[in-house]
This record gives sequence, C-alpha cells and structure tokens, in this order.
Amino acid sequence: MYKLLLVSDREEILNAFDQIENWERHGFKKPHIRHDYEGMLDSLAKHHADGISIAVVPEEAKKIYPYLQANYPNVPIFEAGETEDEILRYLNELNILLNRIHADFSNDGFTEIDMLMECRHEFFRKLLTGRVENKDDLVRNMHLLRSRMDPEETCMIMELAQPATTEQDKLEGRWHYGQDRLELTLRQSFGGDVQGVHILPTVNTDGRIFVLCCRLWDTDEIEMTQDQMTALLTSRIADGIDHLKEFFGLELHITGMRILPSLYDLCTEAAE
Repeated sequence: MYKLLLVSDREEILNAFDQIENWERHGFKKPHIRHDYEGMLDSLAKHHADGISIAVVPEEAKKIYPYLQANYPNVPIFEAGETEDEILRYLNELNILLNRIHADFSNDGFTEIDMLMECRHEFFRKLLTGRVENKDDLVRNMHLLRSRMDPEETCMIMELAQPATTEQDKLEGRWHYGQDRLELTLRQSFGGDVQGVHILPTVNTDGRIFVLCCRLWDTDEIEMTQDQMTALLTSRIADGIDHLKEFFGLELHITGMRILPSLYDLCTEAAE
C-alpha cells in the first residue's frame, strides 16, 4: 500500500478526503493530514510519503514547493480534489504512476528515478503532439511528474530532421534499435539544464524530432531575453549536431523554430 500526505487548510478539501472510505481498496493507506508548512515538515520527519498533495494559501505554498524540490524531488505531487469523484480520479492517476515507478527493473538497470524521468518525457511528447487538452491537465501532470519547467514562461520549440534521402536508412539501419535509443542519444548530446532553462529533445512515432526549451521555475539564474534564449538554444543544438555527425555518423539539420508565450499555448484548447 502506498503512503500519502495531504497538506491543506481548506475545509472543502479536508471534508472531501474524509468522505473516502476503504483507502486500501484504492491502493493507499489513509493519508496523514497536516495544515501548513511546519506540519508538513513534522509529518515528513516521522512518516514516509509516496505521494504528496498540496492545497494551502499561497504564502504557505511558496515555502512548501521549494522545500520539496530541494529535499523530495522525486515524490509525485498529486492534485487534492474538492469532491470524492475528483479525489478518486487523481488517486487513480497517482496509482498508475507509482506502479510504473516501482516496477521491477532488476533486468535492465533502470531505477525508480529513471522511470519517473521516462514518464515525464512521455508526457511532454504528448504535449508537443497536441494530446494535452488544457491548462489544468498540463499543470496537474507537471506537478505529478515533478517537472521543473515553468509553464507560464516563454518557451521555444525547434524541429530537426535528417536528410530525406537517408532518413529511412538511418532509422532502420544504424538506428535500427529504435527511436527510444535515438532520443536518448539526443538528450545526451544537447539536452538538460543550461543557464536556468531546460532543453528536452523528443522523437515522435512518425520520426519527427522536436527540441523544447523552457525556463525552470526553481532557478537562481538571471532571467534571459527571448533573443538570448534563441542564441543559447541555437548554439547548443548546433554543437550537438556536429557531435552526432562526428561520433555517430548521424546527420541532422534545423528545419524550423517556434516561440510561444508559454507552455499553455501547446494545449489543444489554446490552439482552437
């Protein structure tokens, strides 16, 4: 059974959680409940938590989220919910994620942290291909998957491609072991955190390659302008492309770039 912590001072949420019966049937122990930052610290010092839900006033939230990021960066943060139906829906999402994170990886060297990262990449692949409906879905999943990207900040998307005459040969020949391996190689070449932004390459099922660049919410780096972010992304990817060609014989070129006001603009409702 997974163990939960609810940190909330909202009466409607506390009442809704109180309505849930037989927590074990849903795969969880009855949650520990605290009401503020200090109460959360006390609970975490005494009890393990596989999932944490936060629903407090902004002043408390501003203390809670940085603390969790610094000390519990891989514990999913799930939505609280204001009704029994909402809570059960969010608990189901959490249960599915936890089952994947805690699966047996003894045969392939994967850790729980690796699996959480893979789930996070899967979600952003969905976002980039128009399969995340709205702002609420985006924010809820980013919390659940512990993404550090700031959804309200300007983001950039660059598309890469292989030469049309060699694309099929590359994917089925040298890269016959799959798009997952290609994506991992791209991440190692130019992905990661750079100067307060996160760069995330993704390879879609149709072979299209996107690189998402978004500012991190927990960074102390000086905020950069749109032009500075463009220069950073372009330079880093160009260096990565040179590296891929030299060491792997993989040729890529930049085919386009978009600048969006925020990650919210990638949701399907925003596009309508």
